[in-house]
Amino acid sequence: MHSFEIETMKEESGDYIFDAAVLPNRNFDYLDYLGVIRDISAVLKLDANIPQSSFEKYRLVYMEFSDIEKILGVSIPEKEVIDILTRLGMKIKKEGESMTVKIPIFRPDVGIKEDVVEEVARIYGYEKIEAKTPEGLLALPERNDNLFYARVARRVLTGLGFDEVYNYSFADKGEFEFENPIAEGKEFLRTNLLNGLRENVKNNSRYFEDIKIFEIGKIFPRGGEIISLAGAINKGKFYEIKGVVDAIFKSMGVSDFYYEELAGKVAEIRAGNFSLGVADHDGFELNFEELVKLANESVEYRPISKYPAIARDLALFVPSGVKAAEVTDTIKNAAGEFLADSDLFDIYEKGGRKSLAFHLMFQSYDRTLTDKEVNSVMNKIIKALEENPAWETRK
Repeated sequence: MHSFEIETMKEESGDYIFDAAVLPNRNFDYLDYLGVIRDISAVLKLDANIPQSSFEKYRLVYMEFSDIEKILGVSIPEKEVIDILTRLGMKIKKEGESMTVKIPIFRPDVGIKEDVVEEVARIYGYEKIEAKTPEGLLALPERNDNLFYARVARRVLTGLGFDEVYNYSFADKGEFEFENPIAEGKEFLRTNLLNGLRENVKNNSRYFEDIKIFEIGKIFPRGGEIISLAGAINKGKFYEIKGVVDAIFKSMGVSDFYYEELAGKVAEIRAGNFSLGVADHDGFELNFEELVKLANESVEYRPISKYPAIARDLALFVPSGVKAAEVTDTIKNAAGEFLADSDLFDIYEKGGRKSLAFHLMFQSYDRTLTDKEVNSVMNKIIKALEENPAWETRK
């Protein structure tokens, strides 16, 4: 009963004849009656008179005696373990706390230590092995910040109507070349995601009117492998892309960043002296690993003001070399607490000068502001801007 189910049994001439239904997992060692004899001898602790010539070929399994208790959850004496395996036709070589088990060639179902432990448990008796709930200390795995904030970014981008894509890591040019490329035009590892996304947009614009896609993946610039986040659209403007980037940064708790004009691109996204990526009219790309390092989960709650806001627009000319962030800082410092939000919504260059247009929102948390109060703040802003003789407000 340790190996098969007895269908019938009858006594005949002082002996017994029985039919054994061999279970599927025991069919290897019951190719003939010798398998039955080996099991009976192991269970009843008898010496089976089986010729040794049957055991000329072996496979070896190396294991610790402690493996049996680890797997079964019950301690079985070493002597009994060796006795059981020996009666099943295996040979044991004990070496300290370890043993080498020689598996007969007629037992192809026994090949690893778990199979050996199963043989011990079967003969020892399953009914002797008490069912126990596994015990142990469970600890949460260490959080992978890249994966955590990737989910945050995905929620933001899908909420803004973007679909995620997965492109090949191969490109027609790059810093690392394959010795055996898989196809023409895929001889290198890609150095950015945005080129692939732009190609996706180009190929699919024939079939879809509006396309917004993004990808989070590895790129391989000269410095090595990094994780990048990029997005592309087929109908957009720079300030739409800027709004998407702002939403990503806000969701990750990053506020200390700014946009700087960059040759060949509309803007470079920076935090301090470090570049986090670029934003163009049709897409953006961010160094996601560096962005994660700046991420902050702490949230400062501030209730929404119940009083209405007042909007004003402000435009000025500055020399082409002046950064928009420098103008924004001047406006915020002069406006004081009533400036609830500022947004740069238009920029163009002409004749060595640059025109910047801002949308300003004024709001109080304790009362409704009057036009007189807002006009007074606007005058302070204009005065602060015009303290620089090279800056001219458009009136």
